[in-house]
Amino acid sequence: MNTLTTRITDAAEIRQTNPSDALQILKEVLTDSLTNNDHENSVMARFNLAITYLILGNYFDSLNNFFTCLKELEHVNDKKLKAEVLRGIGTNYFRLYDYKEAIKYYYLSEQASIESSNYANLHRIYQDFGSLYNRLRLYKKALEYCMLSLDIAEQSGLKDPLQTSLMSIGACYYQLGDKEKAIKYLNDSLKINLDLFAEANAMHFISLAEFDSGNFEKAEEIALRQAAICRKHNFYDFEALGLRLLGDILVKQGKIDEARINFEKAIDILNKAGEKQIKFTLLKRVIDIHEKTGNADEIARLYRKLYEEHTDHLEKNIQLKIEQLDIEYETQKIKKDFEKERESNLLLSKALQDVSKLNSELHILHDEKNSLMGIVAHDLKNPIQSILSSAKLINSNKNESLFVDEMLDNIKEQSKRMVNLVNMLLDYRAIEEGKIKLNISEFTTGKIISKLLNNVGVLAINKGIEITSEDVQEECFLKTDFTLFYQVLENLLTNAIKFSPNGKNISIKFYSADSTIKFEIADEGPGFTEKDKERLYLNFAKLSARPTGNENSTGLGLSIVKKLCDILGADIQLDPKYINGAKFTITLKEQDCRKVM
Repeated sequence: MNTLTTRITDAAEIRQTNPSDALQILKEVLTDSLTNNDHENSVMARFNLAITYLILGNYFDSLNNFFTCLKELEHVNDKKLKAEVLRGIGTNYFRLYDYKEAIKYYYLSEQASIESSNYANLHRIYQDFGSLYNRLRLYKKALEYCMLSLDIAEQSGLKDPLQTSLMSIGACYYQLGDKEKAIKYLNDSLKINLDLFAEANAMHFISLAEFDSGNFEKAEEIALRQAAICRKHNFYDFEALGLRLLGDILVKQGKIDEARINFEKAIDILNKAGEKQIKFTLLKRVIDIHEKTGNADEIARLYRKLYEEHTDHLEKNIQLKIEQLDIEYETQKIKKDFEKERESNLLLSKALQDVSKLNSELHILHDEKNSLMGIVAHDLKNPIQSILSSAKLINSNKNESLFVDEMLDNIKEQSKRMVNLVNMLLDYRAIEEGKIKLNISEFTTGKIISKLLNNVGVLAINKGIEITSEDVQEECFLKTDFTLFYQVLENLLTNAIKFSPNGKNISIKFYSADSTIKFEIADEGPGFTEKDKERLYLNFAKLSARPTGNENSTGLGLSIVKKLCDILGADIQLDPKYINGAKFTITLKEQDCRKVM
């Protein structure tokens, strides 16, 4: 065994208990391996780096290293390692709540495990499937996969996989409400006593069962052992869960201050790494304690933190409902296709291509639905939670009139935000479904520009932005749909304000040329990258620029503008030579620019 291989092995042994030191060793080994063109050690160093980042909760760096490792495996013929890399990618997506991508890579890992006879990895894959369905609260489905993992563990004759499978089955039975079976499997798991993570998991569910039965002393004893194991080996989530249960027990015993200390310790752990939804439940428990003691200042402070956590919690719960509906269908379909491929001994890549081809239309619909739900979850959650928090704070500060007025103003402002978002989504749907009808009328350029500046000008004033209207020529009559054309100009102007820094300038002007009338809106914002320009008018396109005043952005504004221009027979162009920001030109065709007398 050469020096680099030894150092990788040493780092792998300490990555769970001392991940920072492991990370440093693996980075040095990777550098040395790449310098010496040592493909085998560079792949193994990168693989272990990815696992270490996963332990630290740095999922994006973990994914990056796993994907690079997958590419480098083209030079190293190690099919068993490929199966483990695919599982690692799936695990990262699972931690990031991207369940569809997680299932995809778990299936790829399952197939690679079977082809390479990597049954240890196959056992872990079935465990991972069980965890995924457990999180989706599809407990019967989770139990099916945990039973599969038990079959493999028993066939292998190895104790570590057996312990993990027994623990997972016990956890599933607890979630299904069969505590008798749960305790049996969990205790059988603890008898093996080889895998510390499985041991901590089993203790967690046993302590919960004891707590549910009112055996607080026994529950406390087990939870303390669980927290100690997790603390030593960086099992962040389960240490926090152990402390949370200890806090719950202390609340039952009337020891409020001691309970709060346990909850706050758990929150500190999850601030470093761990599951945010657990943190949300802990914050709620601490607030409940302060409400019992009447600590209004601390309640207000914690509600602000709860608001930050609740936005993620609310979005994940909305997404969870979507995933429960989608994944049941998609899993069955993908699984059937995989089974067919195995029976006919075809390559896995061909199976995936067939699945993709058969479901292309379905995926388009799913993507659009998920985009819409993502917007609703993301852009409505903030004002909704802000309104809820303001209402609660008003209730707890009834005699402070200035504070109440401030909270009421906030409720009005957040309500306006929600109305604007709903209107934009309704506009988008109406256009997509072809429900827009033209109402042609004749009006002046001055009328539409004047209305635009009156309605939108306040947004610019709030950011210290000056809007200038340049009269390139005398006022003209236009003949088109006033409402739709106004919406085009309003979207462009509000976008210019939204993405411009405070104190900048925006100009709007019109002029006639060859039976057309052109309107230009130019700003001094960040402009668009080359990549942005390729996606400029796509639905839900989030481009590189970000609003400069905490405004919300759905990614629909320019998409709606382009569709409305098409309906009006108008042309929209982004000036490619304009370098001081962005300049859009709208051209209304077949216009006879009669001057206003």
